[in-house]
Amino acid sequence: MGERQIRETLSAFGLSEKEADAYMAVLGRGEATTRTVSEAAGVSQSYVYEIATALAKRGLVTVDESATPTKLRARPPEEAVDALSMHLSEFETAVEDAYNEPPETETGFEKVHSSQTVERRLERQLASASEEVFAIVPATSFAVIADALADAVSRGLFVYCLLVGDSAESYLADMDDPGQYAHVVRTWDGRPPLFVVRDGIGGVLATHGILTSRHGDGYAVAFNQLEVASGFFGNYVSNVWPMGEQRFVAEPPELPATYEQFRSGVTAAALHTTAGHDVVADLDVVAIEGGESRTIEDAPVREVRQNLVAPVTNAFPIENALVVETEDGLASVGGQTSGLGPYYEEWGANSVTIKRT
Repeated sequence: MGERQIRETLSAFGLSEKEADAYMAVLGRGEATTRTVSEAAGVSQSYVYEIATALAKRGLVTVDESATPTKLRARPPEEAVDALSMHLSEFETAVEDAYNEPPETETGFEKVHSSQTVERRLERQLASASEEVFAIVPATSFAVIADALADAVSRGLFVYCLLVGDSAESYLADMDDPGQYAHVVRTWDGRPPLFVVRDGIGGVLATHGILTSRHGDGYAVAFNQLEVASGFFGNYVSNVWPMGEQRFVAEPPELPATYEQFRSGVTAAALHTTAGHDVVADLDVVAIEGGESRTIEDAPVREVRQNLVAPVTNAFPIENALVVETEDGLASVGGQTSGLGPYYEEWGANSVTIKRT
């Protein structure tokens, strides 16, 4: 880069022509007196002091007032570049804060490149969750959503978390209380994309390292549509979640409890039956064939079919259902709130109440 290019770059960073002249005079000599700078820049010596203060604030020079006469010394190139880069970073942050960001899409997809925008999308999704959060997140990025997950747990939501990456196990080992952040925690040393979905409706899918790489080629997709979320969730719960090893599981929740997200009710039943507890279910169901509606009360839960919490009991990857005993025999019930609805079970339910016998 020649002198002309250096001057153009200095101008781009907001230096005036005289400030650039003064800096070039110092840079070419390593150090220079105020008189030398005054002559090179064609300004008065009194004005040199103002220029020196401006250059020092930008991290380009140091001013040695203990010397007689006062000397300006050019900072080493790597320090000067770092200083300018810091100003550029501050500028970027200010622009991002001032930018009147378009509203998040209500449906479909929104492609995102900025890590800061990805963080905001995650914050909004997690803050609006009302029933359930499912998160596959690199351990190196966990701190970004840790508080939001803890808040979800404190609000009574079911939270599932798979920590991924080489540091996943060590990161989990350093946690004082994994249950503060999730009811089920798994780890895997793979590097799948970050995936967070709330209530089976909306969420974010992003390249693995987007939150730790400020300026990279990463991208993310934010979505707010039941069918879209269902498709993503089906893929990740089938192909990525099973790769993790369960490291933590919370105690069974207090019963009776009603779950508007059917999947959460299945998990609650799984935790209780694994603990050796007998549970029953109250359900308002609709027949998948024919559309008949009926109410099932105090039906003993005979089987829990799922793969979100160990031991895994599903027969196919995305199966999430209860088999309950009714006066007409055993009935399999799937969740209508899971996106595309049951397509293997006999009955569909929007919510379920689980009780101990």
